[in-house]
Amino acid sequence: MAHSNNSVITGKFRGTLGKELVFREWEGKTVVAKAPKSRKKGPTPEQAETQEKFLLASRYARAVVKNPDQGMAEAYAAFLRPRQNVYSRAVEDFMSPPEVKSISTRNYHGVAGGKIVVRAFDDFRVVKVWVEIYAANGTLLEAANTEPDTNGLDWIFTATMANNPLAGSKVIAIATDVPGNEGTLEVRL
Repeated sequence: MAHSNNSVITGKFRGTLGKELVFREWEGKTVVAKAPKSRKKGPTPEQAETQEKFLLASRYARAVVKNPDQGMAEAYAAFLRPRQNVYSRAVEDFMSPPEVKSISTRNYHGVAGGKIVVRAFDDFRVVKVWVEIYAANGTLLEAANTEPDTNGLDWIFTATMANNPLAGSKVIAIATDVPGNEGTLEVRL
């Protein structure tokens, strides 16, 4: 990819030249790249799925940029990397779901008031973490949102029901980011 600062030759070129080169302007410079080739056949199922995900990401990003309430756009703008704009940052956030890194049951012993600590990350922001506790026989005992910890990293779930026997139970944590993507982790007790 070549770059130019409005030289005598490239001037303010934009568009395609002879199906070989593509000219575009980026940050006041003219960028020249090889033109993409057209496809001979339709996309594979995996490609079609990726294309649909990018379409949804694009619609989400456009909604963020065009929303009269620019709060979300300003939040994304605070996390821009070099050569990135709010639109591309919103697309990136949509494309990467949050990840639940760990579930600590150290302070949960199957009694009401026990604490479960969930650590979840996202490339932008985790907005909610939901915890479900299942008994050893598979029945759902309780499920609720967690509260963010003061350390800014963890989310705390406080049990309200007894879980006896504890062995064989499972805890599922579901983290949600701003675009609504989810990441999950399950642990057996």
